[in-house]
Amino acid sequence: MYILMVRLKVKADRVDDFIEASIGDAKGSVLNEPGCRRFDIVQAADDPTSFAFTEVYNDEAAFAAHGEMPHFKVWQEAVGDMFDGEVGVSFCKPVFPRGDANWDSYRAHIVDDPYFASSLHVIHAPKFVKEEHVDAFIESVSKDGVGSTHEEQGCLRFDVYQNVNDPTELYLYEVYANPDAFEYHKGTPHIKQWVEDVKDMYDTSRDGGARVGRNVWPPDNWAWSSGKPTW
Repeated sequence: MYILMVRLKVKADRVDDFIEASIGDAKGSVLNEPGCRRFDIVQAADDPTSFAFTEVYNDEAAFAAHGEMPHFKVWQEAVGDMFDGEVGVSFCKPVFPRGDANWDSYRAHIVDDPYFASSLHVIHAPKFVKEEHVDAFIESVSKDGVGSTHEEQGCLRFDVYQNVNDPTELYLYEVYANPDAFEYHKGTPHIKQWVEDVKDMYDTSRDGGARVGRNVWPPDNWAWSSGKPTW
């Protein structure tokens, strides 16, 4: 998989326009591009002008093809004057889960109804790790990922991605059924063990800005679960 983790802010008076344009690009990508598996849009709960994208492609060539698509060009033209500051983009590979994960977001026979929109709790969080601890961090967070997806009914997805250009930048991409499910997650033995294991591994001089909030798109009734990946 070739994964884009995108972080951005939008001018306050353009939020609704940005959402409309971005859903058009995301839907066009997943439904019309064979190489695009996911295009998730997240809006931060604590700052409605902050968004994140998680785009999953089969490979780098599929991402390059995305840039030539009509729906992408329409989006690019529409949002050109909407951004508030620089857009952050990290090109990543998955380190957990790997071959046994469900990457697809689309499900056949989806019911298109507003009732199913935006009740999930999504975490899009970069973590910066000291170079000498990267492998140990991945090992520890993968154990937490197995515990989360196997032992928590409310944890639908727990992915870990690594920046292909900067291996010390790792992303946690977690999806919970609701905020209460995440609160439950924070009390589990596996996360307590992970927090203890990695507490001295972080490069505290860097901060990428996590986005924690709702799924703008796709709706709740699309495929969010990665299954029960092994490690």
